[in-house]
Amino acid sequence: MALVSEPIQQRNIRRIWKTSGSKLNWVFLLLALIITGSVYWLYRAAVATQAYPGPYNDPLREFGIVSFVLVLITFAYTLRRRFVRRLPGMVQNWLWLHIWFGTISIFIACMHNNFQGITYDISFMQDRLTEAAYGTSALYALLLLVFTGIVGRLLDIWQSRVITAEANTNGVGIIRSVEERLFELSLAVDRWSAGKSIPFKQYCAQALATPRQLPSLLPVLASHEVDDFQCTYGILSEKVQLEKSLQRQKRAHLVIRTWRYVHIPVACIALLVISYHSIFELWKMFVLKQ
Repeated sequence: MALVSEPIQQRNIRRIWKTSGSKLNWVFLLLALIITGSVYWLYRAAVATQAYPGPYNDPLREFGIVSFVLVLITFAYTLRRRFVRRLPGMVQNWLWLHIWFGTISIFIACMHNNFQGITYDISFMQDRLTEAAYGTSALYALLLLVFTGIVGRLLDIWQSRVITAEANTNGVGIIRSVEERLFELSLAVDRWSAGKSIPFKQYCAQALATPRQLPSLLPVLASHEVDDFQCTYGILSEKVQLEKSLQRQKRAHLVIRTWRYVHIPVACIALLVISYHSIFELWKMFVLKQ
């Protein structure tokens, strides 16, 4: 009889996982900066020349239209990704459009309202939130939408780094590849333990029952089973490492999935409030004046 010692584990070959960037990222960023700079130049001129610049006077009133159009453009990313997949361009390019135009929409909306409710005269009373066809509510809804979007972008960067790091170090890849490899390893353990002694089989069964930790007590085996156990132990050790990697990747996916459960309802409610305010003000601007 021989007491099996732990074999030295060999590290798997390192793989490189990298997502290519999008050239249109810089195009959309430049376009967003041009739009924001133009609107800000008009805003500074209006503040310097008008006694009471506000959302009911030009050009600040038109800023609301610009912000509403930007919100609709950012919403097109959701359409492209989930519903209208025949729209031209890659989803990644639409994502950058979504990010940059969504970010500047809040700045233009603040200039539309002359920063009222943001830097001064802040109120959450019902009459303030419902005035001007829920104008203040639309502003706060857009602010909340952009804030959750920024949080989501940071979480997405974190998730990508976690998954990339795991894929680089586990020697297999991302979740689906890891799950397939784990299934192969489980079958391999079953093959190696077939026809072996009871201590051999018990150790394998206990190791498979606790996938992220190997039993600390090694079995006492006959000398003719030691070599086979060394091979089986190496397979189980690899399986443990892959189980841990799989758990970390699934945790990262769960975090971003939870964020989506928050962001998507916020986006739908915000779009309804913003659309109601914008359409009502456009109706007053173009229909009631005639």
